[in-house]
Amino acid sequence: MTKKPTVIKPPFAAIFAAQKSCGKTHMATFLADALALNGYPFRAFQIDDQMRLSHMIGDTVTDLRPDPDLLIEDPTLTTRAITPFYDACHQAVSKKISVILDTGANEVEHLSNFLRDVDFAQDIEAWKLPVVAFVPFFPLDPESTAQSAFTAQRLQDAVPNIRIVLVENRFGGSIERIVPGSIAEANYQALLTTTAGVERIIMPAIAREYWAPFEGAGLRFIKALAIDPVDGARQLGRSVGEVKVMKSNVARFWRSMHGQVAQIITLPQGGN
Repeated sequence: MTKKPTVIKPPFAAIFAAQKSCGKTHMATFLADALALNGYPFRAFQIDDQMRLSHMIGDTVTDLRPDPDLLIEDPTLTTRAITPFYDACHQAVSKKISVILDTGANEVEHLSNFLRDVDFAQDIEAWKLPVVAFVPFFPLDPESTAQSAFTAQRLQDAVPNIRIVLVENRFGGSIERIVPGSIAEANYQALLTTTAGVERIIMPAIAREYWAPFEGAGLRFIKALAIDPVDGARQLGRSVGEVKVMKSNVARFWRSMHGQVAQIITLPQGGN
Protein backbone atom coordinates (compact mmCIF):
# COMPACT_ATOMS: atom_id res chain seq x y z
CA MET A 1 0.00 0.00 0.00
CA THR A 2 1.36 3.42 -0.97
CA LYS A 3 1.92 5.67 2.03
CA LYS A 4 -0.19 8.81 1.92
CA PRO A 5 2.01 11.94 1.83
CA THR A 6 2.15 13.90 5.07
CA VAL A 7 0.28 17.20 5.20
CA ILE A 8 2.79 19.84 6.30
CA LYS A 9 2.09 21.91 9.40
CA PRO A 10 3.66 25.37 9.76
CA PRO A 11 6.37 26.41 10.05
CA PHE A 12 7.75 25.34 6.69
CA ALA A 13 9.51 26.83 3.67
CA ALA A 14 7.78 27.04 0.29
CA ILE A 15 9.63 27.76 -2.94
CA PHE A 16 7.81 28.71 -6.14
CA ALA A 17 10.07 28.03 -9.08
CA ALA A 18 10.07 27.45 -12.83
CA GLN A 19 12.23 28.78 -15.63
CA LYS A 20 9.26 30.32 -17.42
CA SER A 21 6.39 32.53 -16.28
CA CYS A 22 3.57 30.12 -15.51
CA GLY A 23 1.71 31.20 -12.37
CA LYS A 24 4.42 31.16 -9.68
CA THR A 25 3.56 34.54 -8.19
CA HIS A 26 -0.18 33.87 -8.53
CA MET A 27 0.23 30.79 -6.36
CA ALA A 28 2.68 32.44 -3.95
CA THR A 29 0.12 35.22 -3.42
CA PHE A 30 -2.54 32.63 -2.72
CA LEU A 31 -0.38 30.86 -0.14
CA ALA A 32 0.55 34.13 1.56
CA ASP A 33 -3.12 35.03 1.88
CA ALA A 34 -4.10 31.54 3.03
CA LEU A 35 -1.46 31.67 5.76
CA ALA A 36 -2.58 35.15 6.80
CA LEU A 37 -6.20 34.01 6.94
CA ASN A 38 -5.20 31.15 9.24
CA GLY A 39 -3.09 33.36 11.48
CA TYR A 40 0.19 31.69 10.48
CA PRO A 41 3.10 34.18 10.41
CA PHE A 42 5.49 34.08 7.48
CA ARG A 43 8.35 35.92 5.83
CA ALA A 44 8.28 36.43 2.08
CA PHE A 45 11.16 36.81 -0.36
CA GLN A 46 11.38 37.34 -4.09
CA ILE A 47 14.07 36.97 -6.75
CA ASP A 48 12.24 38.67 -9.57
CA ASP A 49 13.11 41.77 -11.56
CA GLN A 50 9.37 42.32 -12.10
CA MET A 51 8.81 42.38 -8.30
CA ARG A 52 5.38 40.80 -8.75
CA LEU A 53 4.97 39.41 -5.24
CA SER A 54 5.72 42.71 -3.52
CA HIS A 55 3.24 44.38 -5.87
CA MET A 56 0.58 42.00 -4.60
CA ILE A 57 1.25 41.62 -0.88
CA GLY A 58 3.24 44.76 -0.06
CA ASP A 59 6.66 46.01 0.91
CA THR A 60 7.11 43.35 3.62
CA VAL A 61 8.52 41.18 0.82
CA THR A 62 12.33 41.13 0.86
CA ASP A 63 13.83 41.56 -2.59
CA LEU A 64 16.91 39.36 -3.07
CA ARG A 65 18.08 40.78 -6.38
CA PRO A 66 21.60 42.22 -6.15
CA ASP A 67 22.40 45.71 -7.36
CA PRO A 68 23.14 45.25 -11.10
CA ASP A 69 25.87 47.91 -10.97
CA LEU A 70 27.76 45.86 -8.38
CA LEU A 71 27.47 42.65 -10.39
CA ILE A 72 30.02 43.93 -12.89
CA GLU A 73 32.74 43.84 -10.25
CA ASP A 74 31.41 40.86 -8.28
CA PRO A 75 29.28 38.33 -10.25
CA THR A 76 29.06 36.08 -7.18
CA LEU A 77 26.53 38.51 -5.69
CA THR A 78 23.83 36.79 -7.77
CA THR A 79 24.14 33.72 -5.60
CA ARG A 80 25.25 35.29 -2.32
CA ALA A 81 22.27 37.65 -2.34
CA ILE A 82 20.03 34.67 -1.48
CA THR A 83 21.55 34.43 2.01
CA PRO A 84 18.63 36.21 3.80
CA PHE A 85 16.32 33.42 2.62
CA TYR A 86 18.70 30.86 4.11
CA ASP A 87 18.87 32.77 7.40
CA ALA A 88 15.06 32.93 7.59
CA CYS A 89 14.86 29.17 7.04
CA HIS A 90 17.45 28.67 9.79
CA GLN A 91 15.23 30.58 12.23
CA ALA A 92 11.86 29.30 10.97
CA VAL A 93 11.32 26.46 13.45
CA SER A 94 12.58 28.29 16.54
CA LYS A 95 10.58 31.43 15.72
CA LYS A 96 7.60 29.50 14.29
CA ILE A 97 7.60 31.64 11.14
CA SER A 98 7.16 30.04 7.71
CA VAL A 99 9.14 31.22 4.69
CA ILE A 100 7.93 31.89 1.14
CA LEU A 101 10.29 32.38 -1.81
CA ASP A 102 8.98 33.48 -5.20
CA THR A 103 11.50 33.20 -8.01
CA GLY A 104 11.40 34.95 -11.34
CA ALA A 105 12.14 33.39 -14.71
CA ASN A 106 15.71 32.18 -15.24
CA GLU A 107 16.59 32.21 -11.53
CA VAL A 108 16.47 28.43 -11.00
CA GLU A 109 20.16 27.92 -11.72
CA HIS A 110 21.29 30.59 -9.25
CA LEU A 111 18.95 29.28 -6.55
CA SER A 112 19.94 25.64 -7.08
CA ASN A 113 23.64 26.47 -6.97
CA PHE A 114 23.16 28.39 -3.74
CA LEU A 115 21.16 25.60 -2.08
CA ARG A 116 23.83 23.09 -3.10
CA ASP A 117 26.71 25.27 -1.91
CA VAL A 118 25.22 25.81 1.58
CA ASP A 119 24.32 22.11 1.86
CA PHE A 120 20.68 23.03 2.33
CA ALA A 121 19.64 19.36 2.30
CA GLN A 122 21.66 18.59 5.41
CA ASP A 123 20.58 21.79 7.15
CA ILE A 124 16.83 21.33 6.73
CA GLU A 125 17.21 17.79 8.05
CA ALA A 126 18.98 19.13 11.14
CA TRP A 127 16.47 21.97 11.54
CA LYS A 128 13.52 19.58 11.00
CA LEU A 129 12.13 22.13 8.55
CA PRO A 130 9.76 20.84 5.86
CA VAL A 131 10.59 22.41 2.49
CA VAL A 132 8.27 22.14 -0.49
CA ALA A 133 8.95 23.39 -4.01
CA PHE A 134 5.87 24.16 -6.10
CA VAL A 135 6.72 23.85 -9.80
CA PRO A 136 3.90 25.11 -12.06
CA PHE A 137 3.58 24.33 -15.76
CA PHE A 138 1.20 24.95 -18.66
CA PRO A 139 0.30 21.51 -20.11
CA LEU A 140 -0.27 22.79 -23.65
CA ASP A 141 2.96 24.81 -23.80
CA PRO A 142 5.90 22.55 -24.75
CA GLU A 143 8.46 25.07 -23.56
CA SER A 144 6.74 25.40 -20.21
CA THR A 145 6.73 21.63 -19.57
CA ALA A 146 10.37 21.34 -20.66
CA GLN A 147 11.46 24.20 -18.40
CA SER A 148 9.50 22.82 -15.44
CA ALA A 149 11.16 19.43 -15.93
CA PHE A 150 14.52 21.22 -15.83
CA THR A 151 13.48 23.12 -12.70
CA ALA A 152 12.36 20.02 -10.82
CA GLN A 153 15.53 18.16 -11.76
CA ARG A 154 17.85 20.99 -10.71
CA LEU A 155 16.12 21.40 -7.36
CA GLN A 156 16.14 17.66 -6.70
CA ASP A 157 19.83 17.45 -7.58
CA ALA A 158 20.65 20.35 -5.26
CA VAL A 159 18.34 19.29 -2.41
CA PRO A 160 17.47 15.58 -2.65
CA ASN A 161 15.12 15.72 0.35
CA ILE A 162 13.08 18.66 -0.95
CA ARG A 163 9.40 17.90 -1.55
CA ILE A 164 8.58 18.65 -5.18
CA VAL A 165 4.95 19.36 -6.09
CA LEU A 166 4.02 19.78 -9.75
CA VAL A 167 1.25 22.30 -10.33
CA GLU A 168 -0.82 21.91 -13.48
CA ASN A 169 -1.86 25.45 -14.34
CA ARG A 170 -5.08 25.07 -16.30
CA PHE A 171 -5.12 28.61 -17.60
CA GLY A 172 -4.96 27.90 -21.32
CA GLY A 173 -5.97 24.25 -21.09
CA SER A 174 -5.65 20.98 -19.18
CA ILE A 175 -3.62 17.86 -19.88
CA GLU A 176 -6.72 16.28 -21.42
CA ARG A 177 -6.37 18.69 -24.33
CA ILE A 178 -2.82 17.66 -25.23
CA VAL A 179 -2.79 16.42 -28.84
CA PRO A 180 -1.41 12.87 -29.16
CA GLY A 181 1.88 12.79 -31.04
CA SER A 182 2.52 16.50 -30.53
CA ILE A 183 5.62 18.14 -29.07
CA ALA A 184 3.45 19.10 -26.11
CA GLU A 185 2.75 15.42 -25.43
CA ALA A 186 6.41 14.43 -25.79
CA ASN A 187 7.52 17.14 -23.38
CA TYR A 188 4.74 16.34 -20.92
CA GLN A 189 5.77 12.68 -20.87
CA ALA A 190 9.37 13.77 -20.34
CA LEU A 191 8.22 15.92 -17.41
CA LEU A 192 6.43 12.92 -15.86
CA THR A 193 9.53 10.79 -16.30
CA THR A 194 11.77 13.39 -14.70
CA THR A 195 9.39 13.84 -11.77
CA ALA A 196 8.27 10.24 -11.35
CA GLY A 197 6.66 9.74 -7.96
CA VAL A 198 6.20 13.42 -7.06
CA GLU A 199 2.85 14.86 -6.05
CA ARG A 200 0.69 16.82 -8.46
CA ILE A 201 -2.03 19.36 -7.81
CA ILE A 202 -4.12 21.57 -10.07
CA MET A 203 -4.28 25.34 -10.29
CA PRO A 204 -7.78 26.05 -11.61
CA ALA A 205 -8.26 28.40 -14.53
CA ILE A 206 -9.66 31.86 -13.98
CA ALA A 207 -10.41 34.17 -16.88
CA ARG A 208 -7.93 37.03 -17.13
CA GLU A 209 -10.81 39.49 -17.28
CA TYR A 210 -11.91 38.44 -13.79
CA TRP A 211 -8.53 38.57 -12.04
CA ALA A 212 -6.36 41.04 -13.97
CA PRO A 213 -8.19 44.18 -12.72
CA PHE A 214 -7.64 43.14 -9.10
CA GLU A 215 -4.03 42.20 -9.81
CA GLY A 216 -3.38 45.47 -11.63
CA ALA A 217 -4.70 47.39 -8.63
CA GLY A 218 -2.49 45.39 -6.26
CA LEU A 219 -5.53 43.82 -4.58
CA ARG A 220 -4.46 40.43 -3.25
CA PHE A 221 -7.00 37.63 -2.91
CA ILE A 222 -8.17 38.43 0.61
CA LYS A 223 -8.70 42.07 -0.35
CA ALA A 224 -10.45 41.22 -3.61
CA LEU A 225 -12.79 38.84 -1.79
CA ALA A 226 -13.52 41.34 0.99
CA ILE A 227 -13.98 44.51 -1.05
CA ASP A 228 -17.43 46.05 -1.15
CA PRO A 229 -18.73 45.94 -4.75
CA VAL A 230 -19.51 49.67 -4.70
CA ASP A 231 -16.02 50.53 -3.46
CA GLY A 232 -14.59 48.05 -5.94
CA ALA A 233 -16.46 49.63 -8.82
CA ARG A 234 -15.10 53.02 -7.88
CA GLN A 235 -11.54 51.77 -7.43
CA LEU A 236 -11.42 49.59 -10.55
CA GLY A 237 -13.48 51.78 -12.86
CA ARG A 238 -16.05 49.01 -13.41
CA SER A 239 -19.76 48.71 -12.83
CA VAL A 240 -21.02 47.22 -9.56
CA GLY A 241 -22.41 44.25 -11.46
CA GLU A 242 -19.05 43.59 -13.13
CA VAL A 243 -17.26 43.68 -9.79
CA LYS A 244 -19.74 41.22 -8.28
CA VAL A 245 -19.19 38.80 -11.15
CA MET A 246 -15.42 39.20 -10.83
CA LYS A 247 -15.56 38.56 -7.08
CA SER A 248 -17.71 35.47 -7.60
CA ASN A 249 -15.17 33.98 -9.99
CA VAL A 250 -12.25 34.84 -7.72
CA ALA A 251 -14.11 33.13 -4.86
CA ARG A 252 -14.53 29.97 -6.95
CA PHE A 253 -10.84 30.01 -7.81
CA TRP A 254 -9.96 30.50 -4.13
CA ARG A 255 -12.09 27.57 -2.93
CA SER A 256 -10.67 25.24 -5.56
CA MET A 257 -7.07 26.34 -4.99
CA HIS A 258 -7.53 25.99 -1.23
CA GLY A 259 -8.68 22.41 -1.66
CA GLN A 260 -5.63 21.60 -3.76
CA VAL A 261 -3.01 23.26 -1.54
CA ALA A 262 -4.62 21.85 1.62
CA GLN A 263 -3.49 18.43 0.39
CA ILE A 264 0.07 19.63 0.97
CA ILE A 265 -0.16 22.25 3.75
CA THR A 266 -2.48 22.39 6.75
CA LEU A 267 -4.99 25.21 6.12
CA PRO A 268 -7.96 24.76 8.50
CA GLN A 269 -9.60 28.09 7.67
CA GLY A 270 -10.63 29.65 4.36
CA GLY A 271 -11.90 26.68 2.41
CA ASN A 272 -15.54 27.77 2.27
